[in-house]
Amino acid sequence: MHKKKANQILNISYMAAVYLRLSKEDENLSQKTDKTESNSIANQKALILHTLESMPEVTVFDIYIDDGYTGLNFERPEFRRMYGDICSGKVNMVIVKDLSRLGRDYIDSGRYVQKVFPSMKVRFVSVLDHYDSLTASQSDTNLLIPVKNFVNDSYSRDISGKVRSHQEVMRENGLYVGSFVAYGYKKSAENKNRIEPDAYSADIVKKIFVWKLGGMSAERIALKLNQLGVMAPSEYKRYQGLNYKSGFQTKTKAQWSAKTVIRILKNRIYIGVMEQGKREKVNYKLDKVVEKPEEEWASVTGVHEAIIDRTDFENVSRLLNMDIIKAPEDENSYLFSGMLFCSECGRSMVRRINRYKNGDYVYYICSTYNKGKGCTRHGIEEAAIKEIVLDSIRRHIEQIAEMEEIVREVSLMEGRNRDVIANDQEILKKYEEANQCRKMEVSLHKDFLEGVISKEEYQQFAAIYSERAAEAEQAADKMKAEMEEVLQKGLLTSEWLKQFMRDRNIGELNRILLLQLVDKIVVHEGRRIEIFFKYEDAYNAAARIVRALPLEAVGGER
Repeated sequence: MHKKKANQILNISYMAAVYLRLSKEDENLSQKTDKTESNSIANQKALILHTLESMPEVTVFDIYIDDGYTGLNFERPEFRRMYGDICSGKVNMVIVKDLSRLGRDYIDSGRYVQKVFPSMKVRFVSVLDHYDSLTASQSDTNLLIPVKNFVNDSYSRDISGKVRSHQEVMRENGLYVGSFVAYGYKKSAENKNRIEPDAYSADIVKKIFVWKLGGMSAERIALKLNQLGVMAPSEYKRYQGLNYKSGFQTKTKAQWSAKTVIRILKNRIYIGVMEQGKREKVNYKLDKVVEKPEEEWASVTGVHEAIIDRTDFENVSRLLNMDIIKAPEDENSYLFSGMLFCSECGRSMVRRINRYKNGDYVYYICSTYNKGKGCTRHGIEEAAIKEIVLDSIRRHIEQIAEMEEIVREVSLMEGRNRDVIANDQEILKKYEEANQCRKMEVSLHKDFLEGVISKEEYQQFAAIYSERAAEAEQAADKMKAEMEEVLQKGLLTSEWLKQFMRDRNIGELNRILLLQLVDKIVVHEGRRIEIFFKYEDAYNAAARIVRALPLEAVGGER
């Protein structure tokens, strides 16, 4: 050590800032190594305080800890506080475990060590690098520091790539790698990469879906939650002690909003689908993230418990896509909102009310006609629609109950499944249609060879018959697969039948039942309506199974 610098150490007292930093990158790899353990806050602190025992001229002013902050930038709360104390003259020495704890950015780290600290007459010490600006040579400052900073920068780039690859593998295996879980879930106490329903918030999520199915708008749901004093998702996370910050929050205390409700209603995590990797950082040094296309997301099903029934989720998705008009005097939508359509123009029907002394007359007319842009009135009373739809649902349920019993018996008969499908007349007709088209192709080829038709005519008609044959074969294969599925799985295990059987003895039509069972209602002239039930393919397959059976198998009549 130079004699002059040694005297400086003896004559000057130092107020030291002990700076400690641990980033998420340092902890992110699944297995802890000796290096990650040595970087822990406790070990950094112990090492530095032990070193300071041999520096009698140094007094610790304060300890500054940035736990969970990257070293790729200096926008860290404790570093900024330390820098403020330096600027105010309270601190004239900074000591760190090694240069990587100060920062991993090659340029900025070098700027602080080589320019900022010297200009402010701040002594800088890096224990494991054996660097002390008070005794360091020009070679140490101008060569050693840049090289070590460059190595730290490279290490950060390397570990960023490893962490990203590691997280991609975890996502593909259905492991949760996010910092915060969607509202309604929590991280498992046994495994932080597994999620499970959170009893309180999961119950709120279920209520939100029930209210939406009942016809409430997202705005009304948010208002109701606020009136009930239910904490918004961000507030609930903070209440649980999580350091959660949302880019959507605009007030000191977050409130429920329509956007928050809609985000919940659209999140497939509630039906057991884990979707991760929707965004990625542009660069390991930048905080900027970009949205990734959906086909690049990591999507895994069945790795966590669903909160919402898939049918309810699909019905809600359908509602969100509908043009729903809410009843002004009620918090719910009208019973038939978004479900009635004109048979001629295909546009929605408009609800109208004529008020009389003895009551209101409620009816629907075509929206195109209502605007004076053509079509016809297609008028029908709301009461009539209710009566027809309710009666149709009751009869439909009875038909399904009868078919369910027959199909269940057939599925238990050995060899009967194959005979039922083989005897289905609709499938046989489709295969026969395909055969006829193939024969026409052969006949056309013969006519072409004999000069009866031209090459252009042959190519034109052959393409038509080939397409028709393929369509007929695909239709037959589809019907066959549908029948096989019904026979193999049984109707009782089908979600569509459960929905019907659950409401078998219905006394009054309600919106939730309507959404669960009916796809749409088409209104014709003459007050005639056509109801399109959901799960038509499964229903038709069951009906074909019944029709394909011999009469004695269904009690002698069908």
